[in-house]
Amino acid sequence: MNPDIIFYLPTPPALPEHWQATHVDAVTQLVALNGNHWRKIVTIMAKTCCLEHDINANKGACWKLIRDNLFSASAERHQPKTDKNINSDIKTPRLRCQLRIVKADVNYSDDLKLSSVCWHIICGNEALLRMGITDRRQYSSLDDQQKIQRQHPVLLTPYLDYRQYSNALIELTRQHIAATKH
Repeated sequence: MNPDIIFYLPTPPALPEHWQATHVDAVTQLVALNGNHWRKIVTIMAKTCCLEHDINANKGACWKLIRDNLFSASAERHQPKTDKNINSDIKTPRLRCQLRIVKADVNYSDDLKLSSVCWHIICGNEALLRMGITDRRQYSSLDDQQKIQRQHPVLLTPYLDYRQYSNALIELTRQHIAATKH
C-alpha cells in the first residue's frame, strides 16, 4: 500500500537482525533496541497519523494503537485484546506512513521532486540540508512561530523530539494533513 505520509529523518535506528517493519512486534523491537529517543519519534509519528477528532480521548488509546502498529497496513491488525488495550477491536482511523532516512553521503537533487499523492514531512534542519532544500521562500508558515512550513505536498518540521516539536505543533500538523485527506 502507498503511504499517506513519509517522514524523512537524518539518522537511522539500529535494527535487530531479520527485522521487518510490518511484523507485529516491529515497533516494540525498534524501541527496545534504541531506547526512549525512538519511542518518542514513533509516538510523534503515530499522533500525526491519527485521524480521530480528539487524539487524547480514552487516554490516547487511538494513537497508542497506531504507534504499536505504526508501519503495518492497519493499526487494528495483529492486536490482541488485553486489559491494557481494551479498545483493540475498534477500527482506528489513521493515515499510513513510511520512514525514510536521508543519508549524508547521497547527492539529493536541488530540484527535488516529491510525489503529490502523499505528504512528505522533512524532520529537522539536518534532513532539510541533506535533501538540498536551502531556500524556504516558496514555503508558507503553518504556525505563528514559523516552526512548520508548507508547500503542498511538503511540510518542513522540527526534528521529532518533544523539545522541538510540541504537542500543539503535532496537533497543528495532524489537523492540516487530515483536512487534506477528507
